[in-house]
Amino acid sequence: MDGSAGVRSFRVSESQRLDAFVDAAFAFAVSLLIIAGAEPLQSFADLARALARIPAFACGFALIALFWLAHRNWARLTPVRTGWTTFLSLAVVFAVLVFVFPLRLLTETATHHISGGSLPGGGLMTTLGDLRWTYVIYGLAFAALAGLTALLFAQARRALAGGDADARRSARQWELTWLVGVGTGLVSAVLALTPLLGAAPWLPGVIYNLIPLGVGLIMWRTRPRLVAT
Repeated sequence: MDGSAGVRSFRVSESQRLDAFVDAAFAFAVSLLIIAGAEPLQSFADLARALARIPAFACGFALIALFWLAHRNWARLTPVRTGWTTFLSLAVVFAVLVFVFPLRLLTETATHHISGGSLPGGGLMTTLGDLRWTYVIYGLAFAALAGLTALLFAQARRALAGGDADARRSARQWELTWLVGVGTGLVSAVLALTPLLGAAPWLPGVIYNLIPLGVGLIMWRTRPRLVAT
């Protein structure tokens, strides 16, 4: 085996190790989502309370999976790993392990209120101040994760310059999509700090529902144009 082949093999191995570490970290974040609200099971009543947390866990799991899928899509677009992308990937790991705690508080509180109080989570936040700062921490963590993901796709777009046009366009679409997430998280955090929270405590959370509209607009604006002949 010549030297260049050995270098390529080493780079592939290093890329696989980094991606495997990121995957394991996301799996650990999911475990933290369960452990954070877990209680020892000593009776059927304990089991029933644990099962009642499944809706909140499903919501939290879906959000963590969303960021994991984004990192996987980035890894498929560009197999090359640099010191910068390694730093960004490790920063994503750190951010998601912080993100999981406000995520758990908000998902359990939200499912409690949506269910009319039949699901657990009513005692997690007892004051408007608790809700305000949970929204702020969650929004900043969400914006940080989205921003790091956008930077990864920006790197992929630059790495693909002069290469596959479809892959480069896909990287650009993903980059813009996660920039929408950055803006949404920051807007939510700012709204939580305003007097509007007292009148509409649901508003900083509902603002995240605008993300699909932003993503749809990005996909429409960046779609391939048909050239008339």
